[in-house]
Amino acid sequence: MTVLVADVGGTNTRLALVDDVNEVPAAAHFTNDLFGTFPELLATYAKRQSLPDLAGFCIAVAGPVTSETARLTNRDWHFDKVEIAGLLPGLAPGSVRLINDLAALGYALPALSGAQLAEIKAPLPGYGTNGQALVVGLGTGVNVCLVKSTQTASVVVEAELGHVSLPNGVSASLSAVIGAESAAFPSVEELFSGRGVSRLFRILSEGEERSGPDILADYEAGMGGAVAETVDLLADLLGRMARELVYMYQPFGGIHFAGGVARGILISAARAKFLASFDVPGRFAEHGGRVPVRLITDDAAALTGAAQVILNAASK
Repeated sequence: MTVLVADVGGTNTRLALVDDVNEVPAAAHFTNDLFGTFPELLATYAKRQSLPDLAGFCIAVAGPVTSETARLTNRDWHFDKVEIAGLLPGLAPGSVRLINDLAALGYALPALSGAQLAEIKAPLPGYGTNGQALVVGLGTGVNVCLVKSTQTASVVVEAELGHVSLPNGVSASLSAVIGAESAAFPSVEELFSGRGVSRLFRILSEGEERSGPDILADYEAGMGGAVAETVDLLADLLGRMARELVYMYQPFGGIHFAGGVARGILISAARAKFLASFDVPGRFAEHGGRVPVRLITDDAAALTGAAQVILNAASK
């Protein structure tokens, strides 16, 4: 039984054929800017790949999803199950599943091994877990999903946290540094996404234009000045944001970051800034101490989650 899985972000798309739920998908990678629509990209993939009759197709989309349709938040791409089923061999509309990309990471979380995760902060000893874990994606967009695991199953709860206003503590800390220009960051996504990195750098550098990935790469290479100011400030603010997420979701099974912005902050020297603001003493500070923080380092993790969803559905 072969299924197709896709992870469609605002910038890139990955597709893979999968036969087994324990298989690590080998993905084909596409840059979204080269295509006008997802069906156009899918047709290009199908021409390059000899596709068998498919038992199912699960698409993880970086945006809002319903049972029949989805759309990207940061690109004008729309997804319709009936249209997509007609483009591939052997597929009925009922064999196509649309899920949110963070939900895909949530479904993958129980299957991820140590090699696919980097530990940023270990939990304090002596505390148990409540079976709740949070996935936080910071890339072209921002979102979270909550995973509640029991001995028999995991439940994934979707959200759209990126469009929520910044918590007061985060907003006030940002305003203390850049003043009235903090109004340029009205939501969580506008600050912690790639474009948020770029916009904050433009303010701190007094007008210089740089992309978020370039800024993060230059920081990792040791560049100072506005680059260091930008990433150090973001790391501090991300630590404060993570503290807020502890109270919102009680993820004593861990906060699991994913995406290029998270990677640029948490595997660089900026990690110290993040940890310093995350581990601030105060009321219920022990809650933060109980929560491990990890980074999902496997770029194919969302495909793993999509494969879990569609293979389990196809086998029933």
